[in-house]
Amino acid sequence: MQNLNHNQRALITLENGYYDFGYTFSGSGTIFGEFVFVTAMTGYEEILTDPSYKGQIIVFTYPLMGNYGITQTDVQSMNIHAEACIIRENSAIPSSFRSKGSLSQFLSGENKIGIEGIDTRALTRQIRTIGAMKGGITTETLDQDEFLKQVNLASSISDINLYKQVISNKVQTYEGTPDNNLKLLAIDFGIKSNIISDLQKKFNKIYLVPFDDNFETHIAGIEYDGVFLSNGPGDPRIVEKIDKYLINYANNKVPIIGICFGIQLIGRSFGLDIVKLPFGHHGANHPIQYTDTGRVYISSQNHNYAISNDSLDNSGDWELSWKHLYDGTVSGIRHKYLPINAVQFHPEASPGPNDANDLVFTEFFETVNRNK
Repeated sequence: MQNLNHNQRALITLENGYYDFGYTFSGSGTIFGEFVFVTAMTGYEEILTDPSYKGQIIVFTYPLMGNYGITQTDVQSMNIHAEACIIRENSAIPSSFRSKGSLSQFLSGENKIGIEGIDTRALTRQIRTIGAMKGGITTETLDQDEFLKQVNLASSISDINLYKQVISNKVQTYEGTPDNNLKLLAIDFGIKSNIISDLQKKFNKIYLVPFDDNFETHIAGIEYDGVFLSNGPGDPRIVEKIDKYLINYANNKVPIIGICFGIQLIGRSFGLDIVKLPFGHHGANHPIQYTDTGRVYISSQNHNYAISNDSLDNSGDWELSWKHLYDGTVSGIRHKYLPINAVQFHPEASPGPNDANDLVFTEFFETVNRNK
C-alpha cells in the first residue's frame, strides 16, 4: 500500500474495547458516532451525502475507495452527513472523465475525517458479531484506554432526533410532470435528491415540508392528494407527534406512502413494533422479494431499524409486500384496507441498482391516483 497520502496517525476505538490504528487521508481531530459497515463497491459520493448517515461513521468493506473521484453531480444533498469514513486504501489519483476532484479533497472541503490503513475486514467482523456500536476516531488521544473512556461517555444515536440537524427550515416546492395534477405533501426527515427527482416524474407538484416545530404552520394552505414520508437518520422510536398527523390523514382517507425512515414511522404510528437490527442493512446488493409475484430484485439499503416481523404477522390490518432475503426482515408493507404502502429499501438507486425503481414509484403513484 502506498503511503503518499498519509498525514496523521489516527486511533479508532469501539465501545467494546476494540481498537486499531490507521492514518488520515482527510481531516483531523476527534469524532464520535455509531459505526456501521457498507458493502457497496461504488457509490461513496452518494453514501457520504445521504442525510440518513448523520451520526454514523462509515466502514467501507470494499478495500479500495476513491477510484473514480468525485463528480459533484451524484451528491444526494448539499453536504457530507456521515461523521467520518474508514477504508482500507484511498485511491489518491482518481481516474474518470466525470471526476471533478478526489475523495480526499471532497472530505477535506468539509473537514471530515477519512482514515485508511485500517483492517476493515477485522473491524467489520466486530460489528457483525457484536452489532452496531458507538465508537470514535481521534488524532489527538492515541492512548486506547484513555480514548475508550471518552467513547463510553459519548452520546448514543438514540439520545437526539438527528433528523432535525439535516432538514431545511422552510417549505420547498418542486414542479413535476405535466401529465397529471396530483400534488404530494412530502414530509422531510432528510430526503435524498434522487427521491425528489423520481417523485417529480410521477407527480405534478411536490411540497417538501420539514417536520419541525412549525409543521402545522408550514402545511397551512397547502392542497395535496397524498402524503409521502422521506428517509432520514436516527432512531424512529423517539420521533414525537408524527403519529397524530398520520392517523388523522388515514382517518380522512389520504394516501400515505414512505421510504426507509418513512416506513418505520408509518408502522410505529399504526401500532407496529420497531426493532433495531444487530448491524442493519447498508449496501447496494441486497436481494428482496416482491410478495405479489415472488420475483426477486436487488436493492440499495441503508437502515439500522425495521418493522418487527412478529408485530406485522400478528396484525390484522397489514400485509408484507417486500421481504428481505438475507434475514427475512420486513422490506415493505401495505395496509389491507387503507391507501397506505411503504418500502424499507431505496428504489431511487442512489447508489446502486434501479431494479425496483419503476415498480415502487408507480405503485406509489397509483395509490394516490386511485384514491383521488
